[in-house]
Amino acid sequence: MSVHHHRFGPTTIAKVKDSNELRKLLDDPWLESETIIVKPNWLTNEAACFTDSRSLRMLFEALDSRIVVTESHAQRWRGDGMSFKVGDKEVNWRWLVRGEGWRWLMENPDWSWFKEDGHWDQMGREDRAFLNDYGFTDLFNEFDVEYVNVTDEVWSGRTADPVEVKGVVESRFRPVRTEGLYGMVPRKLYDLQGSTFISYAKLKNYATFTMKNLFGMIPDPLRPWWHGQRDERLAESIVDINKIYRALFNVYGIVEAISTTLVHHSERMTEGDQMGRTETVDGLGIVAFGRDLISLDATLFGLLGFGLHHFKGYVNKAEEDFGAHDKIAIKEAKTKVGEWLASIR
Repeated sequence: MSVHHHRFGPTTIAKVKDSNELRKLLDDPWLESETIIVKPNWLTNEAACFTDSRSLRMLFEALDSRIVVTESHAQRWRGDGMSFKVGDKEVNWRWLVRGEGWRWLMENPDWSWFKEDGHWDQMGREDRAFLNDYGFTDLFNEFDVEYVNVTDEVWSGRTADPVEVKGVVESRFRPVRTEGLYGMVPRKLYDLQGSTFISYAKLKNYATFTMKNLFGMIPDPLRPWWHGQRDERLAESIVDINKIYRALFNVYGIVEAISTTLVHHSERMTEGDQMGRTETVDGLGIVAFGRDLISLDATLFGLLGFGLHHFKGYVNKAEEDFGAHDKIAIKEAKTKVGEWLASIR
């Protein structure tokens, strides 16, 4: 029996029940790479907002390659984190993600204080707890997966030669705006150059898909400087990190709503909740995938009805370097699978 799916230009959108159905769909030769690097979406551990072990297991079972998983440290800490002083004020990690702390990081992007005062060690413990508590450690052991933490590798100086990286990137694309990015590629990943790299993004009811998922390859645990004031630097940062990884690897995009997913709910809202009016549903089983990350992301922007300020940001900027997305496919997708995603909008 065929798997329920539709193809829109370079993008496929499907409903899958298990890894066997996913395997039938993922028939691209890129996915026969000896090693496949997988970048999940682990920015947070909020329910239904990160790549969980069930969806990651389904992907592993659908592939026959050696798997390397990579991610950076991020705001997955518990509680308020360690305290430190800013001027005369005693603050903690939680302060960093709020307005005042976010602005302070934007003006002070050097993380040396964090590396030297025990924060880095604590963040490592938090990362190990996240992997253990959510089933990733056991999953990695079962599938013999290597885990490469970008922050740990870069901060430890285990990076590729930035001159080499620059040469590879600029042989294919225009130079990145922030040259420091050339020095932020872990040597362990660079040594796998030419392999397939899957940006495995989580489908949510707000705009963050495969190209934005690669933003997480920047090692800073929080990235206010890379956002810039009013996100003025965000699109540029996303395109730059995509240039680097697209020059080094065959980057393939998958967006999943396989297990738990946030969907719109008009009557449920917690004051101050960044997710807005939502509820969690289980087992939607939706995946969207393809080689062309711009068309993939643009199609999902169109299906989910996100504002044009998101769309005109990194997607339009990316077209300057990677080519135009398939606009006709978006219209066709709305007709054929728009109802599949209606609950998420």
